Amino acid sequence: MIHRLKSRAAHTCALGLVLAGTLGVAFGGNSAGAAPITCTSATPAETTATVPPTGATPSTEAIPTQAPVGQEQNPPGDIPDNQAFVPYASADGGYTISMPEGWARQEDGPNVTFSDKLHVFSVEITCADAPPTVESAKNVDVPALAQKEPAFALVDVTAVDLPAGPAVLIKYQANSAPDEVTGKQIRLDVERYELFKDGKLAAISLRVPAGSDNVDVSNMISRSFQWTA
Repeated sequence: MIHRLKSRAAHTCALGLVLAGTLGVAFGGNSAGAAPITCTSATPAETTATVPPTGATPSTEAIPTQAPVGQEQNPPGDIPDNQAFVPYASADGGYTISMPEGWARQEDGPNVTFSDKLHVFSVEITCADAPPTVESAKNVDVPALAQKEPAFALVDVTAVDLPAGPAVLIKYQANSAPDEVTGKQIRLDVERYELFKDGKLAAISLRVPAGSDNVDVSNMISRSFQWTA
């Protein structure tokens, strides 16, 4: 379920240590002793991303041909006020972040996804050659998201300040994956925070049912993120 956008493929990522058995690791973080992800400059031949001209208007029409599903009248998914949050540490990603306690977790190297019913929170680490900006998000990330998110609809792109540094926040809506039993889909609100440090880009994606009230949770999680390497 972890999305891998390659819009900033001007760098290559290399892990100093290949991890085995990442699923089922204790909640507090992944394997101790894993080497942090390192990013090295790519040669021109390795650069595959096509960046639209500055000022170009990105297309937000979703490539997956789906109509947006209707928003629930009584949207499910408000996270309880008594939900506990605990720190998660990624040694090979070089970051820490607070996530809901007790949610299912899936790890893939420096990337992690936490899920519970209709909620999916994830962190993805990739390499980048420059910090994200509102302009680069509109010209590169928004078109890439539109091509992979069913019934993508952009809401807003803004610059935000987080304790870990300047960030770009992309807000959009998309359809969920069909339920494995009923096939039902719901409309999702998604907040994607992008932060940069030393050639690494962290994308924090928070997916919740559209219309649910999880503003405080979003603020808390995004502000809890810290680089450790």
